[in-house]
Amino acid sequence: MVGLYIGATNITNNLSQAKIWFVHWLPGGEQIYTFCMAAICWAIWKKRNEACFDNKQLRNPTDIVSYACALMTLWAGLYGAEMQGKILDGVKLLLSCASRMMTN
Repeated sequence: MVGLYIGATNITNNLSQAKIWFVHWLPGGEQIYTFCMAAICWAIWKKRNEACFDNKQLRNPTDIVSYACALMTLWAGLYGAEMQGKILDGVKLLLSCASRMMTN
């Protein structure tokens, strides 16, 4: 979703490729790539569990992005002010991507 929003021409198939993709398409954010990947993976896992065990259907893939953004916003408090700002800017970008995808 993010890739489509920023005009990326390739989609990754594994974590090694994802790191290279991040550096190419989202330069300057090296400090928080793992942080973001952890939030996204955790959001996928939680939404999967809701579908499997609570019988809650995933309405839209943007639900995963929104949940990951909530996690990142919560976890941002574990960092200093400068890093918090970078994280929250990234959260705004992700939410903007999700919003645009929902309208399309």
